[in-house]
Amino acid sequence: MTKKPTENEVQHLIERAKSHDLGTEFLVNGSLDSVAATFGVHAFVIDAARDELSDVQITTETTETVEA
Repeated sequence: MTKKPTENEVQHLIERAKSHDLGTEFLVNGSLDSVAATFGVHAFVIDAARDELSDVQITTETTETVEA
């Protein structure tokens, strides 16, 4: 039986990644083994953190320039 990571474990990992030199990009895109070794967490915690970070919506604005 696998242990489901707690929300606290997931949030702690995300916060650690934000302050780490490799950043959240490494958390999201790094190899599972490398991320696990770097942060000392189980792969299930990494997967849950990646799922949470993938839910983040990025909003962009565009402006249209009209020449007279």
